[in-house]
Amino acid sequence: MTTRPLRILQVSDTHLSRTHAHFNENWPLFVAEAEALEPDLVVNTGDVTFNGPDNPDDIVFAAELHATLRMPWRAIAGNHDVGETSMAARNGQVVDQARLGVWRAQFGPSWWHHDLPGLRVIGLDSALMGSGLDDEQRQLDFLDAMLGGRGERHVLAFVHFPPFTHDPDDTVVSTHCLPPSPRHQLLARCRDAGVLAIGCGHLHSYAATTYAGMAIVQAPSTAMVVIPEKPGPGWRRPRAGFVVWEFDGTHLTHRLVEPPHFVTRDMSAWMETHRTSIRMPKKAHV
Repeated sequence: MTTRPLRILQVSDTHLSRTHAHFNENWPLFVAEAEALEPDLVVNTGDVTFNGPDNPDDIVFAAELHATLRMPWRAIAGNHDVGETSMAARNGQVVDQARLGVWRAQFGPSWWHHDLPGLRVIGLDSALMGSGLDDEQRQLDFLDAMLGGRGERHVLAFVHFPPFTHDPDDTVVSTHCLPPSPRHQLLARCRDAGVLAIGCGHLHSYAATTYAGMAIVQAPSTAMVVIPEKPGPGWRRPRAGFVVWEFDGTHLTHRLVEPPHFVTRDMSAWMETHRTSIRMPKKAHV
């Protein structure tokens, strides 16, 4: 009898809200997809909510929707959930203990691990990286402990922000990826520990690259996409979807899933005008 590989579903940038329900419709479709795939774990890699930093009910509502999953699941916070570091914060949403407390009351610890046979899954809060909060060092200490004490398990790590966009040695602070110093702290630890892959989200499009032999995979959003006015070389039209990871005991692979019944909302016109989605008008959840 052949044992199937471990299966982890990575969903990201769901942007759920009771009061601004522009992007809720793909969630029940994702839940149905998850039930059909029978994963061992579902991980939401952040921007779970529409505007959690200023609307705590978004976090309550998103937690209620995640409770409909009939399999183990975990989530990490994104900038739309707890804010960002002060060096790159938009809309005045700087991460702080109050915002972290709202998240933790509904979703649990900001950083966590979930052990599966032969594989340790680690979730980290990218908003803490470069924040200067005491929790930044606590999270690093946790990561060191989880990497050092994993025994024979391989490791798959998740963060919200991509570690980098194109160049891991870029020194520019960007809202698209981790700041340079915490980026190198994360990558060096993961490289030295032989982490198999880092999964991330944030940019609402699928991408995959490698760093020192480690896969870095960016999941698409289930909520919306932004089509650039002048796409660059190799540009691929983004669609709503998620990522499936499979681990056979030695090798970790992934595949992109873009269900044809998912709605892909192009928010290019809105973003060109307003530069942020959180100013969208209210739309009640039905």
